[in-house]
Amino acid sequence: MDTMTLGKQIAYYRKELGLTQEALANRLGVTNQAVSKWESDQSCPDVQLLPVLADVFHISLDALFGRETVQPVIDDLPWEDDEALRAVFYIGRRLQKHGRLDFYQQEKQSVEFHYSGPAINVYSDFSVVCENCVISGSVQAGDSVTCGDVYGSVHAGDDVTCGNVGGNVESSDGVRCERVGGNVSAGDGVTCGEVGGNVTAGDSIHCTVIHGSARAGDGVYYRGE
Repeated sequence: MDTMTLGKQIAYYRKELGLTQEALANRLGVTNQAVSKWESDQSCPDVQLLPVLADVFHISLDALFGRETVQPVIDDLPWEDDEALRAVFYIGRRLQKHGRLDFYQQEKQSVEFHYSGPAINVYSDFSVVCENCVISGSVQAGDSVTCGDVYGSVHAGDDVTCGNVGGNVESSDGVRCERVGGNVSAGDGVTCGEVGGNVTAGDSIHCTVIHGSARAGDGVYYRGE
């Protein structure tokens, strides 16, 4: 990016936003030919248009002139700019739901989102693997979750394997955790240490201490000392 001319910078950020030359021209109140000449370095935008260009591209003037590297902001996403980690699935520029992933795969494949480092909240359409970090918020995954400690809650479309979870754990499959501060709900079996709330499982329950009620689909409930 450092060696790009102003024209190449304009073309780069226009394409990053998915705008045609005509669409950019309409936003700026100029002709298509003017934008084309800018991008081919035959002419430059009027100085009064430079701040407007930067605003359209969601960048600073320094970035527009190649003096600052930035990641452009994508418009029209269905969430706030809240610093949460998100792994999603796109077809072209269309955001897809988790269930659409299998439809576009010829064979069933595992897609995992791996992360190591500080995290507030993690939202993923895929499996989440965050074994080497502590998540101070919650985790929500369309598939399985494998984590260390989670201060918030965990919601997964498949099995959950975690350390200590401060909130609730909800899984469509099995749950294996050390300690859960809230409730546990699983479509399959539950194996945990201490659970601060209730436990509901489609299969057996194996926990050390349960402070609430316990319901197991196969009628088996084990409580250790």
